[in-house]
Amino acid sequence: MYFSIFLNKSSDVFFSFSDTEGEAAPHCRLFLPSLGILSTFLLTCIIIIIIIRSQSSSFDTNLNELKLKKKILETQTEELSRERDDLSWTLDLILSFHKSVPTKCPKDWIQFQESCYFFHNLNSPWKTWDESRQFCQSMKSDLVVISSLEEQTFIKNTIKYYYDTWHGYWIGLQKVNNNWIWVDGSPDTIGYWNNPESSENFALIIQNATLTQSWYITINGFRNRFICEIKALIF
Repeated sequence: MYFSIFLNKSSDVFFSFSDTEGEAAPHCRLFLPSLGILSTFLLTCIIIIIIIRSQSSSFDTNLNELKLKKKILETQTEELSRERDDLSWTLDLILSFHKSVPTKCPKDWIQFQESCYFFHNLNSPWKTWDESRQFCQSMKSDLVVISSLEEQTFIKNTIKYYYDTWHGYWIGLQKVNNNWIWVDGSPDTIGYWNNPESSENFALIIQNATLTQSWYITINGFRNRFICEIKALIF
């Protein structure tokens, strides 16, 4: 004998009796699909929790690695800052020492910053560009290389007007392969030209012109005064 107990919505209790197990089984089978779904849901939740924990562990590992790298970078930054300060101190010391060291130029030469300049101001004989350079080289120097506005200003204020507007002082600038090159091999980057349209190959600086338009292009055979330059001696 088998019996089953059922509850309805009004909480009334009903009893069902049967002589065989097979007659009660249909009531039990109603719960089996729900139990299967619930088991699947619980298993899925467990898998998701495991995955989340695994990812969280990986995230923590990456975070720790980033913190370590950050600390290493901060240490390196501090070391670089100390090295920068040391180099700055050394540079200041060198510059202060350099300023305190006297310099000297040869007789009849004029010093400006770290160079000595010889202005060939004789009334004659004037020289071609090649002859002027040979003269400078015979004195262990070369034609002047102008590399800044300050140097240009110094030279422009020192040269003298003579003969006519187009006579001036040869400088160490010539055209090589259609490029203006100084005698030390460096390309010209200033270009204080008076007549940039000229097709000639040699340059001199003229006095009767504005500061930044005083380089005059002409031929090598044009005879002029010239300027030699040499580094000042340090004692």
